[in-house]
Amino acid sequence: MRKRRFSKKMATVTAAIMIAGVLTACGGSNAETADTTDTIDTSESTEAENTSSSETSIAGVKENGDGTYEVTVAVLDGMAPYTYTDENGEMQGYDYEWMLAVDEKLENYTFKYVSVSADAAAAAIQAGTYAFSASAHFVTPARMENYILSIPQSYYPVNLVSRTEDSFTSFEELDGKVLVPNPPNDGLSIVLNQMAEEYPDVHYTQEPTSEYIPYLDGLQDVIKGRYDCWFGGETMYNDLIAADPTLAESSFCSEPITTASCVAVINSNLTDLREAINQATCELYAEGTLAELSEKWLGKDYFKVAEDTNSLFDYANYSADQADWYKE
Repeated sequence: MRKRRFSKKMATVTAAIMIAGVLTACGGSNAETADTTDTIDTSESTEAENTSSSETSIAGVKENGDGTYEVTVAVLDGMAPYTYTDENGEMQGYDYEWMLAVDEKLENYTFKYVSVSADAAAAAIQAGTYAFSASAHFVTPARMENYILSIPQSYYPVNLVSRTEDSFTSFEELDGKVLVPNPPNDGLSIVLNQMAEEYPDVHYTQEPTSEYIPYLDGLQDVIKGRYDCWFGGETMYNDLIAADPTLAESSFCSEPITTASCVAVINSNLTDLREAINQATCELYAEGTLAELSEKWLGKDYFKVAEDTNSLFDYANYSADQADWYKE
């Protein structure tokens, strides 16, 4: 039986998906800047569940006195299709269903879900009010410093968006080109820097900025010729085209050239809980559950995309000593 506990402390519901909101979830909120068919060995998961997840007591984890714990989870609102509240006041989204699936596997943990605004969640997780959150969170320097992160629980496609006459399809084609700026602590900037290290002969130009450029503005600036390419994602590009089909006439979105790992952002005291989440995620990957959720909510199996672009985490061979994989 699936365990579900809900808290109806609802934040203001965002009426529709907002570009700036998704950027906050993927890149990093203001609070963070100021201060996610092989057989899996489940023995480590059981061991992790039987150890205390609150060596340092925090409000987000309540010990029930019988070796079980109630974990308060921040579900970020207005982040469709990852986490959001629908018109009936029900929580929905890929990350929310991933959390439900993890919850179902962890016998010693019961998750209590609280709807929280993106701006409020980061500081509250760091303070321990909530144990963790997941909503297409990228790995960023701020998150690595202030939290512990899960293994990838989903993937965000990274594509090249250019003018139709250019139609870039590979990173090498960015040599000598001007890219839409990204803040240095944004998750896409991290991925871009990683690819630049892999292709040292590719020299592009990107203006420094500390502010997010809305996706629509970036796309329009590429079309107008201010920039040559937007290093972004097909999910948001497709949303922009759906809203204004005329943009497709003068723009081109490549197939994904890599993926960005999306992780759960966890209070730094909860290493045992993280290990339990990691083991459950490996099992869900092996069972095909994550691929099914990706197709349902994101429109494509992005785990297969990650595999095809050599950016898939090695779930089959995961062990506890790889928990800090993102620091390597």
